[in-house]
Amino acid sequence: MSVITVERRAATAGPSRAAPRRRGRPHPREGTVLFLIALLGYVVLGAFLIHHDLLFTDGLSRVGNGYYVLFSRDPHLAAVGFVWNPLPSLAAMIPLLGTPVWPDLARTGWAGVIVSAACGAGSVALISACLRRLGVGRPARFALTAAFALHPLTALSSADGASEAMFTFWCLLVVYPLLAWVRTRDPRELLWAGLALGLAYATRYEAVAPAAAVVVGVLVWSAITAQERRWQFAVNDAVLVGLPVLASFIGWAAASKLIVGEWFATFTSEYGNSAQVSAGRVSIDVSTGRGALPAVGYLLEQTLWMAPLLGALVLLAGILAWRRREARVLVPLAVFGAVLIFADLVFVLGTSFGWLRFQVGAVPLTVLLAGQSLVLLRPASRPARWVAITLPALLILVLPLQWLGMGNARIAREEVYLAEQARLGVHRTERQVADTIDALGLPDGSVATDVAYSYGIVLASRHPRSFVITPDRDFEAAIADPTGHGVRYVLLTSPEVGAADAIAALYPGLYADGADRAVLVGAWGEGIQQWRLYEWHNAP
Repeated sequence: MSVITVERRAATAGPSRAAPRRRGRPHPREGTVLFLIALLGYVVLGAFLIHHDLLFTDGLSRVGNGYYVLFSRDPHLAAVGFVWNPLPSLAAMIPLLGTPVWPDLARTGWAGVIVSAACGAGSVALISACLRRLGVGRPARFALTAAFALHPLTALSSADGASEAMFTFWCLLVVYPLLAWVRTRDPRELLWAGLALGLAYATRYEAVAPAAAVVVGVLVWSAITAQERRWQFAVNDAVLVGLPVLASFIGWAAASKLIVGEWFATFTSEYGNSAQVSAGRVSIDVSTGRGALPAVGYLLEQTLWMAPLLGALVLLAGILAWRRREARVLVPLAVFGAVLIFADLVFVLGTSFGWLRFQVGAVPLTVLLAGQSLVLLRPASRPARWVAITLPALLILVLPLQWLGMGNARIAREEVYLAEQARLGVHRTERQVADTIDALGLPDGSVATDVAYSYGIVLASRHPRSFVITPDRDFEAAIADPTGHGVRYVLLTSPEVGAADAIAALYPGLYADGADRAVLVGAWGEGIQQWRLYEWHNAP
């Protein structure tokens, strides 16, 4: 089937269809230089964040999931957890192998920064390759690539160890082959796009939205452009691009069901996103407004700060593409437009925190639409040429405004909160707790703790095997009978933070006064984030 399809489409494409693809091939030297420059910049930014203790909890927790697989007292692959998609944590395991030599790979989350910086640098090289494939000239291409690379959402996501940089990379790797497929109808391009979609789903759940949009788009476009047996080719193409992401979806859900008994733990687990949003509902409503209309207004405010030209570019690129019969404009709209619609919809429906980083898809979408518009404006009238000249400059000129927005406590709630955590020394306190417990010289399995909250302490410990943690297969048995399993201490955080702490749930009142089961031997922190170490009565 594939051979016949390739031969038939190669025969019908003709020289004029193949030419744009030759022009769109990425220049290896250009891509390599961009990658290395961006990688250096993002690593330096990551070092700055770590030096000032501006550690993103999402990035640090994903490093923790990879760390437990390698260095916990019960190392096993399922310790990666099933609340969040596994690929960022699995990727972090590669640099984490160097933890015995450089403890800060885990202690301050450097392993996650290395992964996100590599993905961010790859995204910079890919955005340039996509612009080249669209036919954007070198000066404009460099300006637009710079606007993408220097945007605060791109830069911070590439330096914080979280999953947005990797997700953006895979989405761009979907866009790049589809830009060629729209003209050549070469099914090999669909294979690459499908594999990238599958990896995107292994990174973040939001990938279901661009996957659906791409499959439907490929089905329709293939049916429209095929010269014979339209629906046969259309279904073949849709299956080709959709099968990898379907396999990723089913495989991850099945593994989760077999190991933890839940198909989609992020929605059903007490540690999952749904539970976290529910617990923080009051705080979210106070910050963003309650109800659908305030939520829409809040999202528009975020977009105006981070992508003020996006609406105008959607309109401009859409009009120009309609006049020139250029269908490639639909590719970034299908991929990144679907990501944005999904992120905005779940927030309006009340199942998302609405963090500013969830708008990161607006950045590549803006840049790609600007590049498409520049190509479609030539040859054109003098006013159109002025638009083509000023458009890349505008995207550069608004960067200071966008960086200023990262300090806006209303739209950048998470970033401002993390800065406040750094000011209060939250992560410094976690390292103090780890150092104090390490100094006790405890044997393996002496301290029980729920790493949904104490991951920063376990990562900072020089002796992680001294902890009995949630992913350990004997965790439930150990906390049910601590003395019988050699557990001497229990480490708890304040109930306001550890709402679903498994140990606190089993022993009500334990954090407050030991519940007649344990005696307080250490306390750290102030405000809402506090830690208490209790020693069990009759401890071994």
